[in-house]
Order: sequence, then C-alpha cells, then structure tokens
Amino acid sequence: MAAAPSRAVIVALLVGAGTLSALAAQPTTLALQPNGSTVAFRAYAMGFIPLDGTFQRFQGTLTIAPTQPQVCHIDVQVEVASLAMDDPGRVAEVLSPSLLDAAHYPVLAYHGDCAGETVVGALTMHGETHPLTLRVQRNDKLYSASAQVTRASWGVTGRPLTAGATVRIRFTTRLP
Repeated sequence: MAAAPSRAVIVALLVGAGTLSALAAQPTTLALQPNGSTVAFRAYAMGFIPLDGTFQRFQGTLTIAPTQPQVCHIDVQVEVASLAMDDPGRVAEVLSPSLLDAAHYPVLAYHGDCAGETVVGALTMHGETHPLTLRVQRNDKLYSASAQVTRASWGVTGRPLTAGATVRIRFTTRLP
C-alpha cells in the first residue's frame, strides 16, 4: 500500500504550482527583428489603388504579459531606406525628398505602452514626433498593432495623388 504524500510534499507542490503560475504571468520581452516580425504600410494611390510596402531592416522589442493583455511596451526603430515594394521605381519615389526623404530622415521610430486594447505612444517620422495610438489585435500566435497616419501631420505632404493623404502602418510579430 502506497503511503499518503506528506503535508510538506503537498505544500511544496502547491507552492511550486503557484510559482509557475506567477512566472507565466511575468512580462516577456520579445525581439522585433525581420526574421519573425514585419513592419509594413499600405497607402492608396488616387484613393483606391493599394500600395503596399515592408521594411527589411528594423529592430526593437515588444514586452507583453501573457495573462495580462493590458501590460505591454513597444519600442521599434526602422531603417527607412530598407523599404521593399513590388515596383523599384515606386520605392525610389517613396524614399525621395518629396515623401519619406530617407537621405535626411533615415530612421522612423515608435515607442508606446498598452492602454486596454490600444498602445498609446509616439511616432517619429520625417524628423517629427507626434502622439500615435495603435489598435492591438492578438491571438495565441500573433501580436499586431496598427494605426492610420495622416501624412501631413508628420510633414510628409508631397505627391498627394500618388501616395494618398493617409497611410496605415502595422507592426506584427509571432508569439512564442
């Protein structure tokens, strides 16, 4: 007949389970890098033709608490000249002085903290920093934060028909 577990063993198991539960709730910091994340945008030429682009070089972190979706921090820096699009001519146009002006403003950056289902922070683009709130979508495999940006608010006013007045930006990363 097997002996009943001692009170000390039961307490140790319960404390261990509580510790594991607490560890699972601890914030986790994920690297935002091109091999598991994307930084992308979509604009509409003439208001209806989608123009999609992704940035190939960026780095940053996403800190999240798995059991507390309201706890997060995003910090990402993007190399503007790393833009990739289907049309190389379009890339040159977007990186030119009339739009992103990558030669003078080589980095765009976002820093923000969660507030419910949003991330409240600031976007630095084209040499200007302004508040920007991202909408968060999250499931077991992906974390995505996006917002619509009015280009003129950041001083990007050139080529309004080609690039549209607004651009949707999105940060996406795979979750472990």
